[in-house]
Amino acid sequence: MAFLEVADYVVLVVFLLLSASIGLYHALRGDRQRTAKEYLLADRQMHPIPVTISVVVSVLSAVTFLGIPAEVYIHGPQFWMSLPAKIFPMCIIPFSFVPVFYKLQVTSVYEYLEVRFGRTVRLLGMGTNFIHLVFYLGVATYGPALALNAVTGLSLAGSILAVGVVCTFYTSIGGIKAVLWADVFQSIIFLAGFFITIFACSAHVGGFYEIFRINSRDGRDTFFDFRLNPTIRHTFWSVFIGFGISMTAYAGTNQIIVQRYMTCRTLKEAQWVAGAGSFFIGVVEVIAVLTGLCMYAYFAGCDPVSTGEVQRADQLMAYVILDLFQHLPGMAGFLISAVFSASLSTISSGVNSLTTLVGQDIIKPFFPQLTDFRFTISLKLIAVFFGICTIVMAFLASVLGGLLSLTLTIVGILNGPILGIFSLGVYFPWANSKGAIAGMISALAIGGWLKIGALVYPPIIDDPPLFVDKCPALVSNVTEIATTEFLGLVTEGTGVMLNGRPGIARLYALSYAYYSPLACFITIIVGLLVSFLTNPTDPSSLNRDLLSPIAKTCCSLPKELQKELPSEVPNQTENTTL
Repeated sequence: MAFLEVADYVVLVVFLLLSASIGLYHALRGDRQRTAKEYLLADRQMHPIPVTISVVVSVLSAVTFLGIPAEVYIHGPQFWMSLPAKIFPMCIIPFSFVPVFYKLQVTSVYEYLEVRFGRTVRLLGMGTNFIHLVFYLGVATYGPALALNAVTGLSLAGSILAVGVVCTFYTSIGGIKAVLWADVFQSIIFLAGFFITIFACSAHVGGFYEIFRINSRDGRDTFFDFRLNPTIRHTFWSVFIGFGISMTAYAGTNQIIVQRYMTCRTLKEAQWVAGAGSFFIGVVEVIAVLTGLCMYAYFAGCDPVSTGEVQRADQLMAYVILDLFQHLPGMAGFLISAVFSASLSTISSGVNSLTTLVGQDIIKPFFPQLTDFRFTISLKLIAVFFGICTIVMAFLASVLGGLLSLTLTIVGILNGPILGIFSLGVYFPWANSKGAIAGMISALAIGGWLKIGALVYPPIIDDPPLFVDKCPALVSNVTEIATTEFLGLVTEGTGVMLNGRPGIARLYALSYAYYSPLACFITIIVGLLVSFLTNPTDPSSLNRDLLSPIAKTCCSLPKELQKELPSEVPNQTENTTL
């Protein structure tokens, strides 16, 4: 374990103070965040460039910064296909979801569900997203702190408190403007962390050609895998389809991201943000993949996981940073700030979104007489509360131990059903509230069953080998362990039992990348079946702006029905917007 020096701690403190000062600036300037519209939506006057940057870094958390390079290091570079996979969200979100949400002028994305399906569906969708955010924010705070603690000796409690307190401070006092501009500042540090690591590794091994040669030599040159087997962790199909739909769910229907679209001045700007944001998320993910390839070339022949220098693969990024820059005062601190920046952007976005959900979906409906000023004060107090909850959840995650992985898997099944229920609303005018509820509950149940089965019978992953033959002063049998430990010693077969596993274990081996599309399709199919069996909605009774522009023009909606659809938004939406 290497330790940070005084200069590194100084850099970390300066970074945290600069992030906090952004919130203080926006709390003191202009109207000082005294109205709910300014606090939650920046008066809908944000320029699209900072909003786009905020969308990118809100999606790409510290889990991305530490996790994607480690994923590539262990499993290979198939993850790069996440960039072409962004074709789905780039085509669907700007032209299906954004026009609907923007025309309704929603603050909480779940306002749409109440207008389309009723309050029960709104609360069901909001509750699902609420659970996802609360658990994920705790994990997103604890995971990076644990990795840094294991590799650098940086205090686990200190990391959690530093990130949690600073994030709560600038988010609660500065509102969405502070969050957006802090994201812009943090994105610079985030990207710099990747690029500095890439160029340093490249210089160490002899250039980019050498990086790709080493990865190719050791079986990490499979960039296109067209096998149709759905149990393979990453193939062209699982990444392109699975991650494409998963990103559509997150960037198209999640409160964190939709709230950013709503801060734009015009619909066209919001659509531009949705398309550009999805594309640049893919670009940054490819940069992270390149970082993983560089990291493998740097450690080639002396894998620190196999030798026990790091305990888990997600600690590799922090380890390589210290190994490369421990002799340059402050540089390691700067790169560790990149991990903090990724954590801060995700947590601040989540806290702001949770505040919006509680304010719009719970406080405002139950206390309609509340003045705008008092409502805004309530929102700031709610933000503080959720900031504290995030810190508590992070410490709780450190106590849960083995349940931490269960938390990560459970939150992973929630985005697909949410996309499915919104798709029912915007694409299928016949869907009703009974179908929406049945579809979402069915998808959550099946997704949960598959996830639990995968925990009981973990998928067998065939990874390329890792080597320690070039490590100094190691016994000979370590090489044998390193080259077999990650290959997956149990191979698939046929029959009722598979090396002690029941035949149904093959079903649980489904790649995690397919979970979101599967849950989405189950929601839609069950939702439509139940809707048609329980008095489907009359399309002529719907308001035109509740449907996607695609649904209005596609062949499934006859022209005579299009003419019957009213063009105005119903009056009830006025009670749910600011």
